[in-house]
Amino acid sequence: MPTESATSLPSPTETATQTNTPSPTAENTSTATITPTPTPTQFFGFENAWIYESYADYSGTTFTFIVPGVVSPYFGTVDGYDLTCEPDPNLDDRLNCRSEQNLFGSNLKAFEFFADADLSFLVHAGTFATYLVYAPTAPTQDGLIWPRAIFTQSDIYWGTTPPGCTTRGVDLTCEIEYRRYDDGSCLVGMSCYDSCGYYYSVDTIKDKSGEWIGTGPCW
Repeated sequence: MPTESATSLPSPTETATQTNTPSPTAENTSTATITPTPTPTQFFGFENAWIYESYADYSGTTFTFIVPGVVSPYFGTVDGYDLTCEPDPNLDDRLNCRSEQNLFGSNLKAFEFFADADLSFLVHAGTFATYLVYAPTAPTQDGLIWPRAIFTQSDIYWGTTPPGCTTRGVDLTCEIEYRRYDDGSCLVGMSCYDSCGYYYSVDTIKDKSGEWIGTGPCW
């Protein structure tokens, strides 16, 4: 009987193992730029500020503030109306502010001062006495305006009529400031202008020194 030969079985094929190759990571080459939010200027001079002079006419209202340490321009509002302020380049601690509204008629007014033109950074808000409640004196019989204060001829100064100007006295307006000093004296500084320009002024303040407050007419 023939011998049966053992038939070799094929070796089991090794099962292939699937290798997960990680996908390449996209590199973010852009760097986000963070712009710092500006902060308001820290300034506390308005805490001790006061109005040195104010004047209102048909074209608007001007306020001159005494603000200790002021060096920057400011933007804001006065009684809700736009206000712009610039430090005086010739006088320390002086801030000149202007509104395009005639704000005559009341004394206490609400002011807001901001460090930026967008009115985002409030520096100070408060109420100041403006003395704009006092009406200027009406023209007298000679057509001129005189302050309600004691003065003499030596306190009056006259301007020169420009050549060719024939409208002296027309459209007369005056800026008037009354001061009451700690010694009880009430003095005045007044400048008047017409269609020719500077017309005349009255000055009893001169080189007077001492503490004073702005006030209404002396009598």
